Amino acid sequence: MISAMIRAGGLAFLIAAAAMPAAAATKHPLAKPAARQDWLHVAGQTAEGAIVIGNPAARVKLVEYLSLTCPHCAVMSGESMEPLKRDYIARGLVSFEVRHAVRDGYDFVASLLSRCGPRSDYLNAIEALFATQSEWESKGMAASASPDFEAKSAADKMAFVAHAAGFDSFFAKRGMIPRAYAACLADNAAQKQLGQMADNAWNRDKIPGTPAFAINGMPLGSLTSWADLEAKLKANLKP
Repeated sequence: MISAMIRAGGLAFLIAAAAMPAAAATKHPLAKPAARQDWLHVAGQTAEGAIVIGNPAARVKLVEYLSLTCPHCAVMSGESMEPLKRDYIARGLVSFEVRHAVRDGYDFVASLLSRCGPRSDYLNAIEALFATQSEWESKGMAASASPDFEAKSAADKMAFVAHAAGFDSFFAKRGMIPRAYAACLADNAAQKQLGQMADNAWNRDKIPGTPAFAINGMPLGSLTSWADLEAKLKANLKP
């Protein structure tokens, strides 16, 4: 399978307008309506390190346990990510927490790097990784089959596979400079946090597989389609 960036504006104007006589406070015919908050640009982080995108006060708090090398997760991402972002997260109805239930070394490297990029691009990066999953996974597996692979240190194995998979160019195109890329791969604290997140998913939360979901703390188990997930979201959004 972070700092919040919340725009606010017009508060002083609203206070002043409230004190005006009704006629003076009449909206100017050419005035533009205030822009609606786009909650896709708001990101936070849980105590366990999971990234959360969306309105912190959303009525529905969706959690997905995913693995970036899980083919079922890739199918679900292709179906769900765009409507989930557009119709639910951006509108402030749903906040979306991603817990990486890492399954293998290729997944670990991809997940580690995705969490080091700009938070505003996090969901887009995950979506793109799922869309190209078979390509980069096969390249990484071919690299790890090279004769001298097992002689490498753990850090060198990670960097070798990441380069072979094309992650250096993939994340460079998404704004990650080479120095930040290297620092991410070498970040022991981030590696430990990601490993603990995966351990929590499989051994504490006992997920049945990936993708798995929870809404407002209630496990939903594995769902096989966006239609199934959206039905759960709508049910929890009813008054």
